[in-house]
Amino acid sequence: MAMKDLRDFIEVLESHGELQRVDEEADWNLEMGAIIRHCYDIGGPAALFEKVKDHPKGFRALGASLGPSRKPGHSLYARMALALGLPPDAAPQQIMEHYLKRKEKPIKPVTVKSGPCKENILLGKDVDLLKFPSPLIHGGDGGRYIGTWHAVITKDPDSSWVNWGMYRLMIHDRNSLGCLFPAQQHIGQIYAKYEAKNKPMPAAVAIGAQPVVPIVSCVMVPPYVNEAEIAGGLQGEPIQLVKCESVDLEVPAGAEIILEGEVLPHERKTEGPFGEYMGYEAGKSSPKPVFRVNAITYRKDPILTFSNMGMPIHESQTVTALIKGAEVYSELRKLGLPVKGVYYPPYAVSHMAVVSTEIPFINFARRVAHAVWATKPGLFTYYIVVVDTDVDPTNTDEVLHAIATKCHPVNGIHPVNHIPGFPVMLPFLPPKERLLGDAAGVILDCTWPKDWPAESIPVKASFENLWPEEVRARVLRKWESYGFKTPEASASRR
Repeated sequence: MAMKDLRDFIEVLESHGELQRVDEEADWNLEMGAIIRHCYDIGGPAALFEKVKDHPKGFRALGASLGPSRKPGHSLYARMALALGLPPDAAPQQIMEHYLKRKEKPIKPVTVKSGPCKENILLGKDVDLLKFPSPLIHGGDGGRYIGTWHAVITKDPDSSWVNWGMYRLMIHDRNSLGCLFPAQQHIGQIYAKYEAKNKPMPAAVAIGAQPVVPIVSCVMVPPYVNEAEIAGGLQGEPIQLVKCESVDLEVPAGAEIILEGEVLPHERKTEGPFGEYMGYEAGKSSPKPVFRVNAITYRKDPILTFSNMGMPIHESQTVTALIKGAEVYSELRKLGLPVKGVYYPPYAVSHMAVVSTEIPFINFARRVAHAVWATKPGLFTYYIVVVDTDVDPTNTDEVLHAIATKCHPVNGIHPVNHIPGFPVMLPFLPPKERLLGDAAGVILDCTWPKDWPAESIPVKASFENLWPEEVRARVLRKWESYGFKTPEASASRR
């Protein structure tokens, strides 16, 4: 049965031991952020803060809702699996296959007259962003961030396309937010159209919707694809939407908090810095667009969802490791490339793709890599590792072995200059290139060269390769009679 809202998901997490209710008062000023950071570091459960300093009873916050799990018997991606209706021990490949199968059957949303997000309505002078327990997450952040695990909803001025995306939002004061809208992202391109017309961009923010909403907001789908339809496909039934109070947009009816307003043209105010997804404080403070909030609607006893971006692993990596890999895989298959799997290792913060593929002709690894860079989800991928089909791309040990034994230190490494980089944030770029988003990439070809004769290709010395099938079968059959214990099926920790 599909989860209608965040509260359904909280029940699911709690029933599987993936949620901790924090009843002791926690301070929004750094303490909540530190607790969530430690949860990530040890693979602890999601944390529901029941009592937040300086905020009235009932105003709660949820962190690490899709963070990594180290619970025995669960996979690293247990919460991601549960969010998609899978068991908590689902392996990475199983989750990716499930995502692609559901995504291929999008379901249009339905508009309803009202919903839980309308239980309280604040308009005009009653709007107060500081009413909610937004945390100051990291020491050094430019302010409190109300938008770190949410969906920003905007509409293209020249078509019917509605975009859902996740772009950080810093509180300036009671009714204005600082926004990061990269030019390479859909939000930056849509906002540029409004600014060219000298018109404000209507916008809404959905915080605390059912988990498929923030998940699809992280997905890099092509332009003119409505993420609401993908979200419906993922949950197997339409997303219920309700009309906003002050702008011509629709938002998830079951969301905990909705912010409505306009992003003004040509207005800028200092935003940042912020500890970002790649594990560093990302860039200096700089002037960025301003979102004027004209209305807030929210549920009784609202729950503000947040993520603590920083060193891996956190939500950004658990989602992108699987969904970004699945999206790139889908795009490569559409091109007719014989790829068998694509994975973004979580500790590589979505900057590295591992592609397992057949090799039909010489230099095919370069063909694959440039195809990745040509896709929308492949944007901001700087390291592409191409491996043969006998390597499981989700198995970091196998990938590292392939790099160290099959990638020639000179001939197998191909640097590529001037690919798009995430502006302002990319740590390895010098200041000028960082500002421009002028990055570089590299291809690591870990496949056996196609022009080598068959007898020159080393045979992998593995259990599967160097023993006859009947010997392997006999050993496995008699394993316990030898005195060994049969290892328990354990979920992937990759």
